[in-house]
Amino acid sequence: MRKKFLVKKIFNGHSFIEDNVLVVEDGIILGTQEGIDTGKDEIIDRRDFILSPGFVDKHTHGIGGVDFFDTTENDLKTIQNYYFKHGVTTIVPTIVSAPFENIFKLTKAIKEAKKDPNFKLNIPGIFLEGPFINPAKKGAHDERFLQRPTAEKLEELSSNCEEKIIDIALAPELLENPNEFISKAAERGINISLGHTESSFEQAAQAHMLGAKSIVHLFNAMPQLHHRQNSITTYALLSSIKVELICDFIHLSPEIIKLTYKLKGPESIIIISDSISATDLSDGEYSLGALDVKVENGICKLADGTIAGSTLTIDKAVKNLIKIGIRLEDALQAATYNPSRLLSLECGRVKEGFRADFVLMDEDLNIKEVYIGGELVYKAQ
Repeated sequence: MRKKFLVKKIFNGHSFIEDNVLVVEDGIILGTQEGIDTGKDEIIDRRDFILSPGFVDKHTHGIGGVDFFDTTENDLKTIQNYYFKHGVTTIVPTIVSAPFENIFKLTKAIKEAKKDPNFKLNIPGIFLEGPFINPAKKGAHDERFLQRPTAEKLEELSSNCEEKIIDIALAPELLENPNEFISKAAERGINISLGHTESSFEQAAQAHMLGAKSIVHLFNAMPQLHHRQNSITTYALLSSIKVELICDFIHLSPEIIKLTYKLKGPESIIIISDSISATDLSDGEYSLGALDVKVENGICKLADGTIAGSTLTIDKAVKNLIKIGIRLEDALQAATYNPSRLLSLECGRVKEGFRADFVLMDEDLNIKEVYIGGELVYKAQ
């Protein structure tokens, strides 16, 4: 039976549209229409709510006590509801620099979790935030696990993972043969994100020209803007490359976020959580990979004071953008369409033929209901 969701308004990934009814059949979006017509379709009346594609978190290390550095099938099943409550229907599990065995274990756990029909969270692949990063900008990565990037190591990783690697962080200045590495990644359908780097303007430009498409958490773990010494940060602001932003007002000030938005435009910004296992839990002692992290007032730091991820969630990031004057449409686009487009995913849009993964919010952007394949998976109490 077809389902028709009657809502206040629909955001399709780019903008709000005139139609206020989403039509779903067998878990797939058939399209939208204006108003309810007659027939035997099931009508779900949510006319007080805004409908948006489910949020996409392309950079998350964990939540609810689970760190993707060391994750089991059961861990994944346990934490999916944590993501749902924040409107996230698609994640790209992100692992800090780690032994290859940990990476292989993560992909195996994802593959096994997907066999359970009750596991609904969409996981199209994983993001390796390391080990191919610069030790001088390692941030909260364990230096023991860092490696120089080579095509041979990339092949070893991609050949032995049971789920797809869809994104890899890279310090381009470490490459002996940039064309070989980035071309090999492209052949495997892997995006290259430049980050944890001391890259010059020219090195970033070359990597972008060769196929790198994005920047890992802009401004964090890279050279800062300087009025005479150009770097990857300057390149990120002047070029068409996409940029991740951690919009918790801890990693970045509101003014820097507004400056980036003004220079880059809404189509080039991707909001991420960079969340760690402490997210949605109380302050205390946690870990990120093999490193100990202390969380105070929701701020995550190593013993030396280095910021180590966040306790941000995507719904909070969207609200933060609204607080500083960014249009609702642009904030939602940064949480839905932009990350899905970067990674060529079939999500993040209200589009015919896509799985009906969407979120319903009230006017204050509080998450009220979340649907996966047109089925309710979360309802706010």
